Amino acid sequence: MKIAIVHYHARPGGVTRVVERAVESLGERAHCLFFTGEAATGDTPLQNKIRVVPNLGYSTQQKFHPLELLRRARGAFGSDPDVWHIHNHSLGKNPALTQEVTSLAMAGQKILLQIHDFAEDGRPDNYTNLGKLKDRLYPVSEHIHYAVLNQRDFDFLNAAGIPEKNLHLLPNAVSPLPATQRPEPKAQRLYVYPCRAIRRKNIGELLLWSAAMPDAKFAVTLAPKNPDVKPIYDAWVAFAEELGLNVEFDVGADTPFEEMIAQADSLVTTSIAEGFGLAFLEPWLAGKPLVGRNLPEITADFAQHGLDLSTLYDRIAIPLTSNAWNIGAEFFQTLEEKLRAAYEAYGRDWSDERFEEARTELVPDGTVDFGILDEDLQRVIIRAAKENPAMFAGGLGDASGQIANNGAVVQKSYSPEAYGDQLASLYQTVLNSRPGSIQYADGRKLLDEFLNPARFNLLRT
Repeated sequence: MKIAIVHYHARPGGVTRVVERAVESLGERAHCLFFTGEAATGDTPLQNKIRVVPNLGYSTQQKFHPLELLRRARGAFGSDPDVWHIHNHSLGKNPALTQEVTSLAMAGQKILLQIHDFAEDGRPDNYTNLGKLKDRLYPVSEHIHYAVLNQRDFDFLNAAGIPEKNLHLLPNAVSPLPATQRPEPKAQRLYVYPCRAIRRKNIGELLLWSAAMPDAKFAVTLAPKNPDVKPIYDAWVAFAEELGLNVEFDVGADTPFEEMIAQADSLVTTSIAEGFGLAFLEPWLAGKPLVGRNLPEITADFAQHGLDLSTLYDRIAIPLTSNAWNIGAEFFQTLEEKLRAAYEAYGRDWSDERFEEARTELVPDGTVDFGILDEDLQRVIIRAAKENPAMFAGGLGDASGQIANNGAVVQKSYSPEAYGDQLASLYQTVLNSRPGSIQYADGRKLLDEFLNPARFNLLRT
């Protein structure tokens, strides 16, 4: 089976790692070539499979001659590919690729569109880049299939008009973290947050737990690379130092990752948004418990396979008014400003009803989730917790009793071998489909799903 894999670039990590794992897991079952906008910049097992197509790179100015990709694939394979596996075609990073997908579909090519990230999900600049293509982002026909990482994305695309039979859950493969022994008992429990500390990782919540658990030690593995978000991170570092919180930052700069994992009593996550959710799967393979924040719209798929995340919390309820703070007026003012700005950035009409819906959904009982607050409001709560840790006396819990079960679940359901079998079966499904006429899903409906006021979060503005 000849598979033409397409992505904008072959830079290390991210989608490139997904492609590497796909090719590795398929083995001899498929002849894969990777068409990408630029050559690989580091070592990759894909090196001899890469075919550079300069027009595929990130750019809003690129143009394709219609079916240029098909001509290049024919030259590389010696005939048409059996299946096209195209990643993030609708992201708005290169509208020419979006248009080329339509050309391939109309030519009867059999296509699997794998969506990791959406322009509709907090990326208004990308969405604007798509211009008139917004109404033709998601072609629908028997020979066009979609792969998504989680049930949320499946449901959103289905609601927009893509039939269930053309939608497929394709969770990423999980490679084991280094297996470790339980650390020797020590005076302070060590909680390690293995992440790059970008805004959606919700670092303020980790600091809240540090303030509420003064006998524990916390560590964040990596500082952000993006200079635009570095000031937010630096402010958290300074704030932790000001309050004397027992938190170390960027420990991965000096300590090997394997050593950090080995030293941890528990791994922790406080993220408020993920695509696939590796953070909920990897710890168990290293023999480490996971504590912190759950993301039910992401982890529901894992629970169906038997993963027990019952010790995680879905929400930290913060009263808008208490003896220690009064944040209601500032929160609602900021909420209205940012929600209105989000709608306007996507060119959608604003009405006060949207704000009222957000008030009702986000503050159902006079409390708001800590993970929805922006950094300024989070600092108010953290200061109060530092003064009175008993306000959050429940702590982070203990998930060590779930290690054996969850490790077995991840090994069985999310191994590279299981991924390879699922992907090979999916390719066969696409190959067996018959070309038909092209319709388009309702892109505005999909945007409405992502802009739903009930999902709004100030940390994603």
